[in-house]
Amino acid sequence: MCYVLDIDELGIIVKEIGSKISNPDTQFERINAIFEKHYGIKLPDGIKRASIEKFGDVVSSPLIMERAINSIISRNVIEGKTKIIIKNPRSLYRIGILSFDETIKLDLVVYGNVGNFFGAFCNFDGTWIVKGNTENGLADKGYKGKIIVEGFATELACQNNQATEFSNGVDVLIKKGCMERAMGQARGGRLVTFGAGYNSGLYMSGGILLNLGLPGELFGPGMVGGVIYSPKGTTAAEGAKIDTLTLEDYSILRETLGVFEKELCIKYLDNFSIENPIISLMNDAFENIQKYDMRDFIKIVPNIVSQ
Repeated sequence: MCYVLDIDELGIIVKEIGSKISNPDTQFERINAIFEKHYGIKLPDGIKRASIEKFGDVVSSPLIMERAINSIISRNVIEGKTKIIIKNPRSLYRIGILSFDETIKLDLVVYGNVGNFFGAFCNFDGTWIVKGNTENGLADKGYKGKIIVEGFATELACQNNQATEFSNGVDVLIKKGCMERAMGQARGGRLVTFGAGYNSGLYMSGGILLNLGLPGELFGPGMVGGVIYSPKGTTAAEGAKIDTLTLEDYSILRETLGVFEKELCIKYLDNFSIENPIISLMNDAFENIQKYDMRDFIKIVPNIVSQ
């Protein structure tokens, strides 16, 4: 069963309370009473204090909405829901920070743009889809999951992507590309993007970054692990070097693209190899089928200098 959350409905509740009540303490009590009645959640007093300190009252604070959204998602997960739809996210920050200790099972679809730190600390089995754009810190410190962004992402996409004894990091597809420092300080995970800004791969120690957009600038500064694939013309920053693709790289690329084979409508991926280096795919952010000859790509790896 799918649960649908329209964030505008939360906003109407908060706005109506603000139009009738001016005292922040009373505002918070009333909001909590209605949220508990209709959504089965109760916000902690710390949110009230932070809202008053930062925004002067409760009803104008985005912290209230952000915490309510994540509390509602968490409650539905606890109740056994595995599919959730969110409408009208209004670029709110920190959607999807759920803080479960164990891996959860959840498919999530968000209709609209989300703000900073969407999916930060995520740890889930399933697919999260953003039918819009994301801002800074997409999947920051993510542990496990698969995220599809149908628009673009701003800075620091997939930074601190984790790899642990129970996960290999988050796999992310960004269909319209991302800005600078993507996969910064990543330890694992895979990012496929149609464009990446300068200094992507900053201090990378693990994981895969595949840039299918225009050549990038100063990729991999200070990287000590992981690998970046990008079109020829991409430049490497200090601490990184450019190398040619090997037989092993084609296996890595085939496995990486295989994660998003369905979303990108990749044809004949099983036949992809060093002898057959052409990839055909359909990114619905563009009009036509795209073809990529991996002989036109380079890889960027750490420039390890022997002492």
